[in-house]
Amino acid sequence: MPKDVMLLFSIAFARFLMQSIGGYFQIKDYKKTIRRIRQKGNVGIGQKRGRLLSGHIVMIACDNDGIVTSGEILDGITFLSKFHSINKILDRNLVGSSIYDLLNLFRSLDKKEQKKYTGYIRSLEALEQRLLGN
Repeated sequence: MPKDVMLLFSIAFARFLMQSIGGYFQIKDYKKTIRRIRQKGNVGIGQKRGRLLSGHIVMIACDNDGIVTSGEILDGITFLSKFHSINKILDRNLVGSSIYDLLNLFRSLDKKEQKKYTGYIRSLEALEQRLLGN
């Protein structure tokens, strides 16, 4: 019995250690991505939490007129996931699009589809609030 308990404890500890190390590198990547995207304009960040399936974190930058200048997403279910560029969303080029047009497009979707794009919607709403607050 003690060997079984020790084995379970060792496995749990190894998983905890791997998750901690992976979390450290994800936070480092997150900070680096924020610095990179902040250079391209106002930044909105949105998140969709994943339960059993993957969630995502979306960062979108736009100029003062609400035109998207850049977008990146972190999606996946492991700590090995990294941010990557978003080129298209809903068959539209992201860069060069208006945040207001994109918000209207997302809001026209049914609730189930909106839930799928929660991170995008939240990042665009954050940008909308920032620009309307100026």
